[in-house]
Amino acid sequence: MRTFIAITIVLILFLGLAWWNTKYLTNTSEELAQQAEKIRQAVVEELWEEVDAQVMELRRLWGQHKKNWLLLVEHEDIDDIDLAIYKIDEMAKLQEKEQLLSDIAELRFLLHDLADKEILSLSNIF
Repeated sequence: MRTFIAITIVLILFLGLAWWNTKYLTNTSEELAQQAEKIRQAVVEELWEEVDAQVMELRRLWGQHKKNWLLLVEHEDIDDIDLAIYKIDEMAKLQEKEQLLSDIAELRFLLHDLADKEILSLSNIF
């Protein structure tokens, strides 16, 4: 009976942490994707000062969430997001509209893909 209770407690703990992990990653990736969308809108309108301000906000948000993400996801995925944000920052400084839009799309894909990969589901387990 003790074994059954111990296994049940561990299982509940595991599922609770998996749920929290999914919720946290989904919320923070959506927050970052929304910030990337703000940058995209400013780029389309060619408001370069606004682009610079929004890129700084993206870097600030990413700095807040990155340290927690390092505990939860593969570091290769973090490196890909870091690289995408770095490219966005550099292209914004150069005011390269087409490349900047491409880099923003890449970042948004990486964020949504990461959130999808980390969801606890049978397709992700097998």
